[in-house]
Amino acid sequence: MKDSKIFIFYYLFYFLILYNLVGDFMINNLSDKNVSLRRLCDNNDDYKLLQKWYQKEYVYLYFEQRMLSFDEIKEKYYNRTLENSDIPVYIIEYDNKPIGIIQYKLLKDNDKKMYNIDLDSVYELDIFIGESDYHNLGIGKITIDLMCNYLFDNLNAKAIVMCPMENNYRAIRCYEKCIFKKVKTFIMNDTIGNMTNYVLMMRVQDNN
Repeated sequence: MKDSKIFIFYYLFYFLILYNLVGDFMINNLSDKNVSLRRLCDNNDDYKLLQKWYQKEYVYLYFEQRMLSFDEIKEKYYNRTLENSDIPVYIIEYDNKPIGIIQYKLLKDNDKKMYNIDLDSVYELDIFIGESDYHNLGIGKITIDLMCNYLFDNLNAKAIVMCPMENNYRAIRCYEKCIFKKVKTFIMNDTIGNMTNYVLMMRVQDNN
């Protein structure tokens, strides 16, 4: 009996390791056409990319509402480079050139209460394209579709939400092309404390 328990323990242990390795391999090998995703790394090169993008008004207006320094970038994103991060971040590459990021998180109960969502396994996406030369090329749509398919197929997501600012018209048009539907408009504080209108948009598994 004791030996069988030990066998089961080691079987589950190695299964979990293999599952995580396969999951990491799949997410790091997501690609479609010229677009691919890779995990953000804990190194100066990746942090400098983020710092460069966060100096651009069309990025920081909708994310941090201010420019971020290198140290602030590192403080904000270091935990998101860790293997078991709650908010994993991925660099979007086009023809192997880094051009932006996408990240996801599993909604917690307080998030679902704020959004008035009564579903299990709901994820939230955030994305920006930091290189303006790559705007309006359909890259955002390809990237969002890649990540949605991964969340639905591999993490058993029942729904995925995105919450752009109400005046971020380009983002809203892109998300609508990705089969996200407007659910409601709500008000909450942005990152510097200003009351701001946001749009809750949702894509459910049946639409995938």
